[in-house]
Amino acid sequence: MKKQNYYCYGIVVYCFVLMFFIFTIVKSLHSMFLVPVTESLGMERSAFSLLFTIAGVAVAFALPVVTKLLKKYPTRLVVGVCVLMVAGGFASYSLARTSWHFYIIAAIVGVGTAGCTQMVASLLINNWFEDRRGLALGIAFTGSGFGTAVLSPLLTRMLADYGWQFSYVALGALIGLFCLPLTFLFAYQKPADRNAEPYRDKKATADQPEKAAEPKAITGPLVKDIRGKAFFWIFLLAICIWSITIGGVHTHIAAYLTDIGHSAGFIAFVYSTQAVCIIASKILLGMIFDAKGSKAGILFMGISFILAMICLILSREPMLAVLFAVVYSCGSIFTSVGYPYVTSSFFGQRDYAEILSMVTIAYTIGASSGPFISGLMFDLTGSYQLIWRIYLVLFILALATVLILKRYLEKRYQKVWFEV
Repeated sequence: MKKQNYYCYGIVVYCFVLMFFIFTIVKSLHSMFLVPVTESLGMERSAFSLLFTIAGVAVAFALPVVTKLLKKYPTRLVVGVCVLMVAGGFASYSLARTSWHFYIIAAIVGVGTAGCTQMVASLLINNWFEDRRGLALGIAFTGSGFGTAVLSPLLTRMLADYGWQFSYVALGALIGLFCLPLTFLFAYQKPADRNAEPYRDKKATADQPEKAAEPKAITGPLVKDIRGKAFFWIFLLAICIWSITIGGVHTHIAAYLTDIGHSAGFIAFVYSTQAVCIIASKILLGMIFDAKGSKAGILFMGISFILAMICLILSREPMLAVLFAVVYSCGSIFTSVGYPYVTSSFFGQRDYAEILSMVTIAYTIGASSGPFISGLMFDLTGSYQLIWRIYLVLFILALATVLILKRYLEKRYQKVWFEV
């Protein structure tokens, strides 16, 4: 039992490293290349920005394929190839000289990202932890927060001292150097692949040793049984709308705060506050999931985001802008820790990888669409105030839909799905 639990901890560390390097570099830090690349190559900023959309679309298309490959081939092989695609692709950006070069590489990086970030990390932790799953997810996903805090100043220095070509190669090398060896050590999809057992709480197993010796039954519906059900597509739509609101706000915070008169130094303070709070919020949400269940976690994220949107609308007042950063960090983590755990609590473990793949596609579409919608509404109205209010209404509808669906599934389906 002791050896088995140590390996579970290794799984958490491995997922933390994936988020620290791959998610942070590809999703968070890549935008830092926008100015140096466009100025060096004479590209339009809009042309460079399109590669982020292309990468997001590639992730959405690749997820179903990755899911099928994970069922057919060893997880270490599939994830290892994806890590190589991301590492090699990111380094290859240094060779790009036209927008089309960047777009082709972005598609390759996007496909690779689908097989070595949120979906895979969620799948591994979901399989390796029967207890403390929420806390394990929370700790693993803090990797992106720590990664941004550590790698952002490093990248700033590299861009200034060595240029964007060297920086692309260096970041690609970091991904390969740290993520590839750990992939072959820890990327086992199920405990049975290591002749081990999933993590169980020590106190619970001590109180009921006869249950500790028995593997926990894998329950839940198959994706083929719910794919044609209206409630499943309503759930996906709610996830998509929830992600649109978060993605639409996230990329325009700095522009909005600048427009309403806040200084660059104050905006940097808001971002720093948000980054610190996101790390704490992910662990806190995991603890809430473990102690109180998915409904409490959904309400925690939902109420936090509603308060965040109210503060954002009123954030000409500096204290409300800072309060926005705090509560937004609690609401926005739905797109990392939140939706994988909620998916598991709604639909169980039996076909988790397949179902999570479809949910992640809905999340990716929403998160990729939100920034464009916010920018379009600003261009049409000259202000963000209208779109913030629209997002608030849409979010409340999405939150209510998820809570109603939870109650509906508990009454109508889950007794059959989860009976042993």
